[in-house]
Amino acid sequence: MNHPRRRRYDTTLVLLGVGLALMLPVTGLLAWLPDSKTDPASDLTLVPSPALTVETLAVEPSRGFGRRHIYTGRVEPFRSSDLGFERSGLLREVLVREGNAVALGQVVARLDKTLLEARRAELVAATHSAEADLDLAESTLERYLDSVHQGAVTRQALDEARAAARAAAAALELASSRIASLDLDIQKTELRAPFDGTIISRLADEGEVLPTGQPVLRIQEDATPEIRVGLAGPVADVLELGSEYRLTWQGRPLVARLRAILPVRGGGARTVDALFTPVQPSADPVPGLRSGELLELELTRWVDQPGVWLPFDALTEASRGLWGAYAVEPLPSGSQEMVDLCSSKFTGCTGRLAVRPLQLLYQEGDRVYVRGALAGGERLVATGLHRVVPGQLVRVSASRDHQVAAHVSGGDGEEQR
Repeated sequence: MNHPRRRRYDTTLVLLGVGLALMLPVTGLLAWLPDSKTDPASDLTLVPSPALTVETLAVEPSRGFGRRHIYTGRVEPFRSSDLGFERSGLLREVLVREGNAVALGQVVARLDKTLLEARRAELVAATHSAEADLDLAESTLERYLDSVHQGAVTRQALDEARAAARAAAAALELASSRIASLDLDIQKTELRAPFDGTIISRLADEGEVLPTGQPVLRIQEDATPEIRVGLAGPVADVLELGSEYRLTWQGRPLVARLRAILPVRGGGARTVDALFTPVQPSADPVPGLRSGELLELELTRWVDQPGVWLPFDALTEASRGLWGAYAVEPLPSGSQEMVDLCSSKFTGCTGRLAVRPLQLLYQEGDRVYVRGALAGGERLVATGLHRVVPGQLVRVSASRDHQVAAHVSGGDGEEQR
């Protein structure tokens, strides 16, 4: 059994040991610190941070830029028609299938004409009867003419004979006209192609009773189709009829001539339709150009606005909704060689970064056209803007010198084809 005095003695030893362990690091730290009477500048040396190497581009001012507009067009057949009969009847046969080529005047479908042929037979019999009546009336009139001079026939009887002859002639003419009209109806039981083309849809099958005008087949002309492009804004007023323009179809260029500009603006998209005809060395259609294909018409309008072309990677966000770029302001050393280097070649020169506020006017792909306080020949950081901040010391790299090609300029205010 442990004595109470013994337990208190052990606890005191433990506390003394913990206190000594805590005092040793503090004593070492106080011994390391310099004397407060010593000048800190005599022991601490300020080491300047090295200049960060950056890739730059030279500012090349431009008097304006070409604003590109791309309009989508659709290929349409020059002629397309839904073929139907001019009279009602039972569809007896369809002679073509979808995809078949047909020629002008070719029979493509027929109606049943049994009732019409029976009606024609009745009219033919009526015509024969009218011919017989006319023969009798003419013979009677001749006898009355011979007898009237002898007083055997009255004038009244002679007039009646003449009227009977004219009525018989009119009846014969009417019967003949009815046959001709019926023959036309029989002819219209055959549906013929109105032009050379291809059957692209079959809309009815045999056995259907068709009303007048119901479409049976859809035909599309095989000739070179035309291209309909919807133009927005005032572009339609600048294009010239008869001029050739370059369109893009499946990544390939296609030259087309402007045939017409419709004098109406669409109510939905508010566009004006322009009709183009592909230009071919021969009269054959463009291979592979089908109805419904989409094409693009690219027009470039010159905008007179001084500015600079820059890669999009050279821009950084600035205040008040503007963009900015980091300009390298040279800090040449005292040697004349460094002064000459920074004023002429600039590559290898050291400077500090300053932000130049810019206004973005136009973007084209991975480059932008901006305006701002930029001087010709001034160097801007081209890439890696996330690594730098305003006022940072940088060195211009000699490994890469970015150049942004100026947009091809056209006549002032004119559309470029």
